[in-house]
Amino acid sequence: MFSMFKRCTLNDRTQGYRYSWGLTRKRSTVKRYGRVVGKTMTGYHYGLRSLYIQHKTARPLHNFGGKS
Repeated sequence: MFSMFKRCTLNDRTQGYRYSWGLTRKRSTVKRYGRVVGKTMTGYHYGLRSLYIQHKTARPLHNFGGKS
């Protein structure tokens, strides 16, 4: 299980980090702006940076962020 401040790198060949509350991602070319609400996460986008916060009622994600 992840602790709140434990940081793991993503293992899907993207730059970013996985936390217990969600993940951050740095994009290389595509700039995005705004907010996107999905079934599992809410994404906040500003330029090349994205922050995804997992909903409390969502199923836990698989450990795609690397070793726990």
